[in-house]
Amino acid sequence: PIPCVPWQSQTSGQYQRRVHGHHNGREDRRWKFRCCDVSKNVKVVASRKTDWLNDWDDVVDFRCGSSEVLRGLESLHHNGREDRLWKATCVALVNSDVAVLKQVGWTGYINNWDGSFIHELGAISLYSGIYSIHDNHREDRRFKIHRVDLLNGLKCTNPRWSNWRNNMDGLLNYKCGGNYGITGLQSYHWNSREDRRFNIKCCDVSNNGDYAISTVYQTGYVNEYDGKINFKCGYMEVLVGLYSHHDNHKEDRRFKLYCGRIAPADNLKAAKRNSVDWTNWLNDWDRALEFTAPGNSFIVGFDSHHDNHREDRRWKLGTATLDGAICEENGWSAPANGYDDTMDYLCPANHALAGAKSSHHNHHEDRIWWFRCCDLSKSGIYLLKSPLLSSQPNNLDGRLFYECAQDSVISGAFSVHSNSKEDRHWLFYCSQVVKISSYFKEISDVVVSTECPVITSGVVDKKTASMSTDGTNAIRDSNMEIEDCLELSFENQVQWTESTCKSETSAHTKSYTSSVSHEWSVTASATTGIYGVEASLETSYSLALEDSKTTEDTTENSEEQCSENTEVSTTSTTMSNCKICSTTVPSGSCVVLKKVVTYRKITAHCEDFREVSATNIDGSKAEYKDLVIFFKEIGMKSSPYKVGPHTLGYRTEVDMEVAHDHQAACIIDRCGGETGE
Repeated sequence: PIPCVPWQSQTSGQYQRRVHGHHNGREDRRWKFRCCDVSKNVKVVASRKTDWLNDWDDVVDFRCGSSEVLRGLESLHHNGREDRLWKATCVALVNSDVAVLKQVGWTGYINNWDGSFIHELGAISLYSGIYSIHDNHREDRRFKIHRVDLLNGLKCTNPRWSNWRNNMDGLLNYKCGGNYGITGLQSYHWNSREDRRFNIKCCDVSNNGDYAISTVYQTGYVNEYDGKINFKCGYMEVLVGLYSHHDNHKEDRRFKLYCGRIAPADNLKAAKRNSVDWTNWLNDWDRALEFTAPGNSFIVGFDSHHDNHREDRRWKLGTATLDGAICEENGWSAPANGYDDTMDYLCPANHALAGAKSSHHNHHEDRIWWFRCCDLSKSGIYLLKSPLLSSQPNNLDGRLFYECAQDSVISGAFSVHSNSKEDRHWLFYCSQVVKISSYFKEISDVVVSTECPVITSGVVDKKTASMSTDGTNAIRDSNMEIEDCLELSFENQVQWTESTCKSETSAHTKSYTSSVSHEWSVTASATTGIYGVEASLETSYSLALEDSKTTEDTTENSEEQCSENTEVSTTSTTMSNCKICSTTVPSGSCVVLKKVVTYRKITAHCEDFREVSATNIDGSKAEYKDLVIFFKEIGMKSSPYKVGPHTLGYRTEVDMEVAHDHQAACIIDRCGGETGE
């Protein structure tokens, strides 16, 4: 087992680092993992360990739940198979999360071999997992259900049956939809077809709009043919759908599950984008493709045809815009796949796909892809919800056509290559667009004080100038002095995380004021040893940065904007020491005179204490509770606290490294080894 310590997590995507090396003689890999401490702003709860996630020589396709991260892995190697089985340990990251589910546990088997069954839970219970075993003689499965109960007075209302969702030997692909979760299952077996049909019961958990099921995702396959199913959804998640296909040779089904997170509703309104504008063909067969969405548009659809002779695809892309949205694309990503490799690419949070390019290789008969994304949250009007992966891939060698729903944008792509068909299955990630609504006339966000609990002083560099006079044969004393100015150029650096907000309301003048001020007054001490005597140095240093601005203009049909950015300010300081060192050279002596200048810096870690206040359209002061809603909606990462009935406070970190002082020592080294100052 490879666990992180209790307060650490191994996160997915760009935050996880896997270091591994393969040994061809052993046909195995050794692995290292990097963990990060998340205890500063979240709690780690509800650790859970999966069953084996794969069979020998099979794909591992697993993700932790929507509120979970990977904490550990367990793996078992088989020398005969030269492969590994894997288990994962997931933990939930919570802040002020509301617990809405209680884990009850597994039911007994709800059916007999070849038997029909109807299984229903009560008004406060839902499915959150499935356990199943297969019998090759009976060619059937028995099932257990993992049950959770609703808390906080929530009930499962408006139950409804789906009717039969598959034919014998046919595909099953059903999601409850809306804020519905699974609370019942009906099935019957047909011995001549050795298969089952399924009818699924769903119920509404929204409590009249107070709660919602969000971040619905599809798992990988949770079983092999003839193998066991043992899978539970993640933290505060319930089953919301089933996916399964049947194999007539194996006379069994493989399953994927749909899971969804129950949480208090955010009451953000979905935004509908404008109509789609489709490009012409962007590439010829076997030729490169490169496209960037024009203006502030983004990608919402893909259209493609395959040619079996060329073993390649031609592509069209669909783009759209959102009223008032800014979509400035970033640079190109690293390659999202290798030739013949699986692709699983996601834009960063709140980013939509805004460009795609690819190149074709005739030997591999495949394409490598690059993507670029744009940040829709920069407009201050829109945010994107967690991405959901489409459930139905294209047919190999067939037409591919996919367009996100009108309230969603494409935020990533998943693709698997088939060497036998020399084509790819494609699925796409779509993220729902929601609109921020907080109607303030004016917002103020200012620094009120700064504290620097950590201050250190240290040596940056030392510089030396020297000269010597040999008066061994002189008949009289002489003078010697060093007049050189010794200089050191130092880059002062101040880094701070600054929140900036501006508010715009319909047919109103917007006014935005931002003020940043940092001042330090510190005392540091240093010691130097000259002739064995220690001297104490005390000095003070202050630095002030001022950036205050007010902008006004009149705008129509827009709303507040806010962002949190880390900024670095640098200024160059030249520390010059022009102290003159001099000495008398007695006749008959040899003297070496040195000027040694020590340059020091101050390093400080500080905290800004900031306050946010706002004015409503009618001129009244916004209340603290409204400021908290606004603060959370714009995605600020700091923890807010109440300063007063109309003021919200929060902290940001400031780090500085600045020039401190310089001091020169005049050292006399007489040619007998005696040293003086």
